[in-house]
Amino acid sequence: MTGNPNFVGKRETLARGLLWSGASFLLRQLPAKDSLLVLNYHRIGNPEDDSFDPGVFSATADQFNDQIAYLKRHLSLTTLDEALAFLDGTSQGKRRCRVLITFDDGYLDNYEIAFPILRSHGVQGVFFLATSVVGSCQVPWWDHIAYLVKTARRRKFTLSYPADLSVDIDKDGLVISLRDILKLYKRPDNFDPARFIQSVAQETEGDDVPSTLRRFLNWDEAREMTRDGMVIGSHTHSHHVLSQLDAERQFEELSSSRAILKEQLGVEVNALAYPVGGHDSFTAQTRQLACDAGYRIAFSFYGGTNLPGRTARYDVNRIGIGDQSWDRFRIQAVVCRATGRYLP
Repeated sequence: MTGNPNFVGKRETLARGLLWSGASFLLRQLPAKDSLLVLNYHRIGNPEDDSFDPGVFSATADQFNDQIAYLKRHLSLTTLDEALAFLDGTSQGKRRCRVLITFDDGYLDNYEIAFPILRSHGVQGVFFLATSVVGSCQVPWWDHIAYLVKTARRRKFTLSYPADLSVDIDKDGLVISLRDILKLYKRPDNFDPARFIQSVAQETEGDDVPSTLRRFLNWDEAREMTRDGMVIGSHTHSHHVLSQLDAERQFEELSSSRAILKEQLGVEVNALAYPVGGHDSFTAQTRQLACDAGYRIAFSFYGGTNLPGRTARYDVNRIGIGDQSWDRFRIQAVVCRATGRYLP
């Protein structure tokens, strides 16, 4: 997601300076820090070719291919089973910076673009599917909101649920305006998501969501991916922000998704990614419910790497990929290899 432009610019400048000063070469000569770096992608493609949320595009096909090739050459791309062994303290072999590749949501481009690239490099990806949208044309809430904002006839308005938010699209721009609205939607006190989207529709006077082609990979494609070495995990059933639900509904989201995945794929599903994945999108109760539902590992999405003996099994840190240059991607990788930390 796009952050503060000045901060982003400073990070890019720092990365470029470290890379071209030769620091990246020196860092690669240091012993690798024993750690687990989990990278998270959503969509692969060009956001300019899409009518919905540009923030879920992590890389173009060429960028993703280059990133995987670079990680394979300079770090240690790992599997979900190896990540579990790392958490258990039973990893075999020398200390190293392990990198696990994950995808959320299960968009069709995950199958059409990301999967062939991973397969060509012999790299496993873990794809977290929301079971209610598998194979569908459904437009999920974040894309629905983005479409309303993109087509807004009223460019300045105020939302009042679940808290007040003033929006001025022409003044602040599409990216910042959309970021602020999505942040409001994700609040734990948004107990009525349908009301929220209806309010956005009324205030923006945006267009109705159009009929679309299939947007999410289907079960046959998921089975093909598992046969070729990929892993399918759960992103719950309906991609609801879990902290907005009571315990019974949370458990239903977790357990029904796992049961559907097992029925469709014929395998036990061990991994879960919390929808949204921020600090306030799941709770300690959610983590316990994930354990009770039979998952062996659950991933958050607020940054950070994972060190041995210091990683919570049901709150494994992930780093979101996107909004960065090739220089910054490379320097972040070598810094993480040497230090176990990822540049902010």
